[in-house]
Amino acid sequence: MRNCKLCGLSKFCNDLPGFCIFLQMVAVVTMVGVLAYLFVTQEMLG
Repeated sequence: MRNCKLCGLSKFCNDLPGFCIFLQMVAVVTMVGVLAYLFVTQEMLG
């Protein structure tokens, strides 16, 4: 994975090939967690 255009961190991705995929997975998990938290709190208040 020489050219990591998805995350834009080519220096890190060239050294650590799995780093770009790891960042994307962390971002997705964080977004799902935040949305789930907001949904649960809205249901509790409503």
